Amino acid sequence: MVMMLAVCVVLAGVLSSCGQEGQTGAAPLGERAENDVPLNPPTLRFHVSADGQVGASPDLEAEAGEVVAIVLENESDSGYELRLLDPDGDDVFAVEAPAGERGDGRAMPRDVGTHVVEVHPTGEQGAAEEFLVEVSET
Repeated sequence: MVMMLAVCVVLAGVLSSCGQEGQTGAAPLGERAENDVPLNPPTLRFHVSADGQVGASPDLEAEAGEVVAIVLENESDSGYELRLLDPDGDDVFAVEAPAGERGDGRAMPRDVGTHVVEVHPTGEQGAAEEFLVEVSET
C-alpha cells in the first residue's frame, strides 16, 4: 500500500509538469508572432486549362494582415506564373506552376484595396489574364 502511494506521488509530480510553458519558453497562443500560419487559411484558386484558358474561383477576397493560400493549377503544356500585386502595382506574391503541375503558397496582403492577380505563361508578362482581389480591413 505504501509503495503504491509512493508510485502515485511520483507519477503525479511528473504529469503535473507536462505542458507547462514556462519551462519550454513557448509563447501563449495569444502572443504568437504574426507569421504563424493558420491551418486552414482562405484560399484563392486559379486554373489554367489544357487549352490555356485561365479561370479563377468566385471568392476573390482577403483581409489585410491575414494569411491567404494561393493555388495555381496548370493543366496546360506550358509553364505559367501567377503574381499578386498590391494597389500600387508592387509585388506581394509570385508562384510558378510548371506544365501539368500545381504551384501554391501563402501570402499576407498588408494594404486595404483592390489587388490584381496576373496569370501568364512563364516569361510572357504581356499576355497576362488579370483578376481583381478585394482586400478589406480585418
